[in-house]
Amino acid sequence: MSERRPPDLTELVGDDVPEAELANLRRVDSLLRSVPAPPELPDRLAAPVRHESRPSRLWTPRRSLAAVALAAAVAALAFGLGAWIAGGNSFDERYAVEMSGTFEAPAASAVVRLGEPDEDGNRPIRLEATGLEPLPEGGYYVLWLEKDGEYAGTCGTFAVGAGDAEAEWTVSYDFTDYDAWVVSARVPGDEPADAPRILEAEISF
Repeated sequence: MSERRPPDLTELVGDDVPEAELANLRRVDSLLRSVPAPPELPDRLAAPVRHESRPSRLWTPRRSLAAVALAAAVAALAFGLGAWIAGGNSFDERYAVEMSGTFEAPAASAVVRLGEPDEDGNRPIRLEATGLEPLPEGGYYVLWLEKDGEYAGTCGTFAVGAGDAEAEWTVSYDFTDYDAWVVSARVPGDEPADAPRILEAEISF
């Protein structure tokens, strides 16, 4: 089989092209024909492109929203905890009286502090004592309200570690009905009426 002859330029552009322009086209055609044919396309380039999955984004809108919500929750928790701690350490004092040690504990002393009563008449009370001796196992101290020389109302109990103690309770007594504050030492086996008086102070408003 004879080799196929490429078409002449005039067959492609026609015979009505000016000679000068046809000469330029022939030079371009000659240059293009002189360029060697490109090598065969490698198989790895001819193969279809495999779809690569896009890496998932770390911060998707949903994750970003969750992170913001978590940060807000942590901030709210920290704020609430700080407010709770501050509230626990604060005391809206409305009255305070110093208690002196009796002959049972002459080196002991204490302060009774009363806070503002709520609308139901419940009133916070705090005792800060120092110089008290630790009691035997099972023993504890009691803060009393005294009336006519007798223990008449219990405000609360507390224990002592290294001589200092701080305790807080809520009571609903009308303190003007009583004569004195008294701290007694309660030891297992003793009757409450026999508990020795350790600290005392008169009630005066």
